[in-house]
Amino acid sequence: MNGIPPLDGVKDLVTVLDELVGRPVGRRELPALVFEEDGGRGEAFVTGYRDRLRDGTGASLVPHALLDDAALERARGSSEPDVLLLDHLTGQLEQSMPAAVGGLSLSTYWTCRRVLDIDVGAGAARARRRTLAEELCKAWQKDTPGLKGLRSFIDTGGAGQVSARLGAVATVLLAWPLEQGHRTWLNRTKRLRWYAPMVRSAGGTPASRFLAAATSLSRHGDLRGRAALRQSLLLEALAVDLARACRRGVLFPRRRRRVWPFVVFLPRVDGPGTAARRLLDGLLKLRRRGLPLLIVASRTPQGATRDGLEGRGRARTLGEAAACLRPLLERHARPLGAGVEDGQVVVRPAGEEQPGMRDWIDINVAVRPRAVSWPSAHLGVILAVVLLAGSVPAVQWIRQDPCHDTWPAQGVRVGIDTARHGCYFTDGGSQQLLRTLQDNIRAENDIARSGAYRTVVFLAPLTADPDGKREQLTPAGVLQLQGAAAAQHEFNKQAAGDVERPYLRLLVANAGYAFAQGKEVADRLNSLAGDGTSISAVIGISQSRQASVDAINRLSPDLPVIGAAVTGDFMTTDTPTYFQTQPTNRHLARALTRRVTALKRKKAMVIYDDQDRYSVNLWQDLTGELAKQGVAVQDPEIVRTPDFGMPRVVSALPDLAKRICALNRSDGVTLFAARGSQLPKILNEVQAECGTEGGTPFPFLASDVDTLIEYPEITEFAHLERYPAVDLTYIAFSPDRHSDNAAGGDAFRAAAAAINRTWTGTKVPPRASNVLQQLRTGVEVKDTVAPDRSFILPADEGALARRPLYLCAVSHTPEASPSCQRADGGPLG
Repeated sequence: MNGIPPLDGVKDLVTVLDELVGRPVGRRELPALVFEEDGGRGEAFVTGYRDRLRDGTGASLVPHALLDDAALERARGSSEPDVLLLDHLTGQLEQSMPAAVGGLSLSTYWTCRRVLDIDVGAGAARARRRTLAEELCKAWQKDTPGLKGLRSFIDTGGAGQVSARLGAVATVLLAWPLEQGHRTWLNRTKRLRWYAPMVRSAGGTPASRFLAAATSLSRHGDLRGRAALRQSLLLEALAVDLARACRRGVLFPRRRRRVWPFVVFLPRVDGPGTAARRLLDGLLKLRRRGLPLLIVASRTPQGATRDGLEGRGRARTLGEAAACLRPLLERHARPLGAGVEDGQVVVRPAGEEQPGMRDWIDINVAVRPRAVSWPSAHLGVILAVVLLAGSVPAVQWIRQDPCHDTWPAQGVRVGIDTARHGCYFTDGGSQQLLRTLQDNIRAENDIARSGAYRTVVFLAPLTADPDGKREQLTPAGVLQLQGAAAAQHEFNKQAAGDVERPYLRLLVANAGYAFAQGKEVADRLNSLAGDGTSISAVIGISQSRQASVDAINRLSPDLPVIGAAVTGDFMTTDTPTYFQTQPTNRHLARALTRRVTALKRKKAMVIYDDQDRYSVNLWQDLTGELAKQGVAVQDPEIVRTPDFGMPRVVSALPDLAKRICALNRSDGVTLFAARGSQLPKILNEVQAECGTEGGTPFPFLASDVDTLIEYPEITEFAHLERYPAVDLTYIAFSPDRHSDNAAGGDAFRAAAAAINRTWTGTKVPPRASNVLQQLRTGVEVKDTVAPDRSFILPADEGALARRPLYLCAVSHTPEASPSCQRADGGPLG
């Protein structure tokens, strides 16, 4: 039965190996035991030791796989020998699992393996990904108990009309959600997160998700013929599954009994380039901390000499190999002996056979894996059930979630802050201004609850781009919220003791970066407003975007919406419940054009974002106004917010800077009509391109850069005074460095004025629809909160043109305030 050669030192080596394959691996790194000889003894040891892993009935004691001559012969005749050998290896590992420890799930491996057999066609990339996802989902359902019958029932339609209808219902309620869920799992699971980076590193597709990368490895994929990449992917998937198979869990008693490593036997490894040799090299590269895998191989003379191993170090005897491996058996593993390179212990089984050693081998014919008793294996499950049963009442008593109207989305927290304390839209170390404002507003709301009150909701994007990493700016909505909070405090202070008007609460609602969760937050706001609460108006919005329009139109038609620093011409035309408080893009374009003509410039170029509705709208307005004044408008330059800062965009900045500098030399002027967060990098490049010592700064006009000016606690790159090559002039709604702040206060004051006009006392408090109707009838916003900023809603073209609008020049002296003048040329006072 046992073909292990009875050489001197065999007893020591077999004993050490028996201990290694019969006890927990822990977090030890197991080296590969590689025999090298020319008399067939190494191959005999490998195949003979494999017999020790089975009992007298042939049942497996330890999961293992042997790649024998028959498997190698089939591999030589295959176009993809690496795939054939790995299929043979994994099949044996699955079949050799001991009965008491359950089956081996290699779901990650077979997911990656099935990719190689799927033909995704030659259509568009999206269609190929969809085909691949559908085929993988079908295979998953067929391998999953319960889902296999469901898939068969849906595919056949059942017998009879009733069954056909049930099949249709099952498709809608079960099959489609399962398919979508499995597709999401493929792209997001940690088990496959390494797949796309490995494909990218091989010079393949730049895809960042599994399905997009896997199409390149499908049957006719671009990378299908790369054997090294193909084998590496399959081995990595196998490693994920093997690590999971022995990872103990409280609720998995069978895993508790898996105290051995998986063993792979390679009895004949030929020279470089053969399938067996490439597999051995791949397994050696796969070694990682805690991977439960032991490799025992025998290298032929051809394979050994071509490696040049003799020049790298002396091969060990059997006894020396046993001494090298013995430190792995100690409780605290020590480093292996010197001479272990690339994770290999190279052994040359030489010497004379010992008759007494043969007797020992014949008596000791099998390993004795450590047995885990039934109580030990199931104790964790029992304790978990007991603790879970006892913790349910305690959790229900302790759990007091202050953030029940907010939720995490795309790396930020969104929703409506209805909590009394402890709930913030930011983490502890970011956007301290927003955290302070939430605390101050909660304190002010507590004061408002002491009397009759109504509620105003401030809805806007309040958190920065979750993908922006270091270069984060405080969103303009936060600065507008600061102005609204200051107006709330002043209004409630004046309302104290005045029975003719109510206190006002302020609810803060975060719609996420660029209104990414605007619709969901609007739905939550509708449910709050419909529960009999005191919500009377929504203010803020802060950005002219299509997503802003969609969110406003999703709100209840009874809720009036009053914008703060919102300038898009389309906001009032596309939203029936929206009211404009500040001048629009059309007025901004006229003010900027007046500045161009005052500079006596006859040529102009506009920089805008062709994927941002606000920016496109302002570019169109500027083009029209400049043409009316006889200014020749050059071809525009396009920048896009989502891509800004990416390598292919950064590489275009020098060309943009050169064009701006050349335009200035020919008495032209540049106007910036994109989002303010894009501007500093452009100015930085312009400064490097055409800034000279003692040179005359040239004019550069912009609209949306107030956030870069108002709030000092932002990243250094946004300090615009650092660019003396440019005389930057920008549009503002206030001349005192607080443009967004003033606009936020105006929006709150407008809501307060409309609520006051409809207030008839606590017996019949006004509804939101009453406030909306009052705004449509007409409200004059003239109060003692900000007496210098009176206006009327709804505002027509003439009223908006009379609103304060300023052209401010950025000073090149640090900490100095901008120099502002009225956009129409009138005095500041």
